[in-house]
Amino acid sequence: MPTDQKVSKIGLASVTLRAIFAASTRIWTSPFKGNKGAANYFKDVIFAMMRSQLGNMNLAQERYLNPLTTPVYISFAKDKGFPPDSITLADGVQAHWIGNKNAQKTLVYFHGGGYVLPATPAHFQYLTDMKDTLIAQGTDTAVLVLAYTLAPEAHYPTQLKQAIELLRHLVETEKRDPSNLTLGGDSAGGNLTLSILSHLSHPHPLIPALELPAPLHAAFLLSPWVSFNTHTPSYVTNAERDAFDARPLLRWSEAFLNSSSPFAGDFYSEPCTAPASWWEATAGVVGEVLIWGGRYEVFLDGIEEFARRFEKGYGGSGGKVTTIITDKAAHEEMLIERMLGYKQKSESARVVEDWVKAKL
Repeated sequence: MPTDQKVSKIGLASVTLRAIFAASTRIWTSPFKGNKGAANYFKDVIFAMMRSQLGNMNLAQERYLNPLTTPVYISFAKDKGFPPDSITLADGVQAHWIGNKNAQKTLVYFHGGGYVLPATPAHFQYLTDMKDTLIAQGTDTAVLVLAYTLAPEAHYPTQLKQAIELLRHLVETEKRDPSNLTLGGDSAGGNLTLSILSHLSHPHPLIPALELPAPLHAAFLLSPWVSFNTHTPSYVTNAERDAFDARPLLRWSEAFLNSSSPFAGDFYSEPCTAPASWWEATAGVVGEVLIWGGRYEVFLDGIEEFARRFEKGYGGSGGKVTTIITDKAAHEEMLIERMLGYKQKSESARVVEDWVKAKL
């Protein structure tokens, strides 16, 4: 268990009953929500259940219910009929391949989950589909997912150190050309992707510098967790539109930063706090960047403020940046829809896929 909290069946049952009650209530009240709820009836009910469950859990319960990333990957590989293939770094942390590791291009991906939750089968399916789409258009691509150590067992900057060591392994040990590497991440994984870009241009004092022989090809950020401030207007306007609220975010940021202080973040861990000038040097380490957010997510204010600063700093220094805010879309909607069993791609999924296909 990640904390000294005990996981009891009674406690989990209480959380479950609250979530069921929230969904049951929303079934009847959703038709009267007006424009305050999620984009459609199904999501509105499911998101109410998710908000209740995530809001009432503790760290130990979350860990009890969610297998770690590596077992999830192994199970996914078995289900899909391919042999697991992984890199093991010096500290024992692993990164897992989807597709042919000898492919010309590699998408290095960092999963979300508040630095507390592992990657899900939906992550691996989404990335598999993205890899297959790129191969179908003639782009020889594989995906590599870092199973970084979760909080609270490991806190900032451990995850950044592990991500940098993975890049170091790819570039210095395997001699891969950085121009064939694209970084990607959702939510906390988007946070980690930006931490990497910060380190490459402004080495973190606690982590050895990594000098790349060429810039990375690109990076894409899906609903990046760029601000730990939960008191912005979008937390009010989107309170009943998104799949979670401030409660789990406060729990997760405290575990990640190992601090309950609202001022514990820095430019590496909380990208929204960095001024535009901080991102000027990033134009020298990555060629293109996509920032995607949903109009209905509680992160919206933070994402838009970060995008303004990034566009001024990185974009003003020659970097190519695309910012897309999809109307009526919730937090990392393309991944949540995978979890919910959606068969057709939403506008959120299509705009990201189109960008990836065009840039990779």
